[in-house]
Amino acid sequence: MASPHQTDDPSATDRTDSPNLPGEAEEFPEESDSEPQTPRVLRLRIAAWDVVCTLAILGALLLLATMTKWPSTLFGFMSQVCEGDECGAVPFGIDYYIRPLVWGGIGAAITAATLGPFVSMVKGWYMSFWPALAMALIVISAVVGSVLTAICRPYWG
Repeated sequence: MASPHQTDDPSATDRTDSPNLPGEAEEFPEESDSEPQTPRVLRLRIAAWDVVCTLAILGALLLLATMTKWPSTLFGFMSQVCEGDECGAVPFGIDYYIRPLVWGGIGAAITAATLGPFVSMVKGWYMSFWPALAMALIVISAVVGSVLTAICRPYWG
């Protein structure tokens, strides 16, 4: 038998601990607004050596890309890529993937070098690996594009 404060209905529940349903109003709205909430503080976890290494590698990448023959050495094969209707048919159409692969690699490298350090600052990771990853992406896209061009060249002949 139920106590005088409880009902005999098993589906009836005590509503004091349950959250409000969407249509219901809060019983004491002034209590929730009376206590000011402290703002969340974003703490950046960075090390001085990591910032120095990141800036040094980014500077080296910028110098390599603008003041050396590195781009023409890596991407010189792009002048040999056949365009237009006069090109011969290449198996599986792999010649259509050369330019998107190269430009996609360059775009991914630029994105990694510029946005990656900010992601690392927020996540608390080391950020000096992002410029190194960008350099690796550029070299890999150049090598794969060069290999695809070498494979396709006999079919364009």
